[in-house]
Amino acid sequence: MAMSFEWPWQYRFPPFFTLQPNVDTRQKQLAAWCSLVLSFCRLHKQSSMTVMEAQESPLFNNVKLQRKLPVESIQIVLEELRKKGFQEWPEQLRLYPV
Repeated sequence: MAMSFEWPWQYRFPPFFTLQPNVDTRQKQLAAWCSLVLSFCRLHKQSSMTVMEAQESPLFNNVKLQRKLPVESIQIVLEELRKKGFQEWPEQLRLYPV
């Protein structure tokens, strides 16, 4: 049986795919992205991926909205996960373990 993922409301909101300049808004947005990444990876039992794989993944690429989080923003989300202790930066690949 295939597992279905419940996307949060933000995933259907186009501005979610553009990191916001307002500090408070950005912090809330990064918290939402971190929660989404951890939930998605937990459900799919995915412990790592490269940034380029992440950009093509449905996680950061909403085909229906035709919006994708830019690579630079993905790196910011992954850095936020690193600060919280959820991921590491190996020498050549940027990975986020679950």
